[in-house]
Amino acid sequence: MSLTYDGFDLTRYALVKLERPVGPSLRIETEQVPGRNGEIPVSVELETLHIVAHCTLRRRYYYEWDRVRMELATSFAKLGEHVLTLPDEPGMYRMATASLTDNVQTPLEPPVEFSVEFVCHNPVAYGVEHTVTIPSGGSVEFEVGGMLPAVDIGVVAASAVRNSSSGVWGVRFDEGDFMHVALPSSSSRKVEIDADNRTVKVANATDMITLDSSWPKLEPGSHIARMDQGTGAATLIWIERYL
Repeated sequence: MSLTYDGFDLTRYALVKLERPVGPSLRIETEQVPGRNGEIPVSVELETLHIVAHCTLRRRYYYEWDRVRMELATSFAKLGEHVLTLPDEPGMYRMATASLTDNVQTPLEPPVEFSVEFVCHNPVAYGVEHTVTIPSGGSVEFEVGGMLPAVDIGVVAASAVRNSSSGVWGVRFDEGDFMHVALPSSSSRKVEIDADNRTVKVANATDMITLDSSWPKLEPGSHIARMDQGTGAATLIWIERYL
């Protein structure tokens, strides 16, 4: 198992010991209510998660420390958030910024030790991408894992055909939330819906869902997705989330 950051494998060069809390802390905001003793919570948010990798350079790289240090500096000086995969969470990843916390000079003898701090501003971990097929005119049952609602939801239909009476094509979840897209004609179109970024493309051109549609979240558990308007099989895509 390895610790990788934006594709860079830190465990190739170093033995790594992780320091991190069991889970992210909660920030609870409260307010006073007239006529009531004490305060009541009004919102709960997850705090930023800090993960520190304490590293000991592998012996075979000791005499290459100058080269290795340049590779580390290049990898961990990148701006913005990048994918972090931890050795004890091989099936999940987080988005993090990283920084070398020590300015290590070449010592006279081993060990060479340094640390890298990873900051996850959104502490949620993401699992692998899952897909199921919604058959044309039919439905499919599927299971969402994880510990939090999946919000990275996509629907892709290669050949969507609108309902002849309503002029829209779409899918529905659990007899509740639905996403409909108005299509310009009765010929088939490629439809791509991204519920996380709230974007829609029809035949690669930007479009939108109908005003009565919603951007759904999928709670962990069993669900049913079905073709709600029109025809054309669709692929449902989601990414599970964990704390």
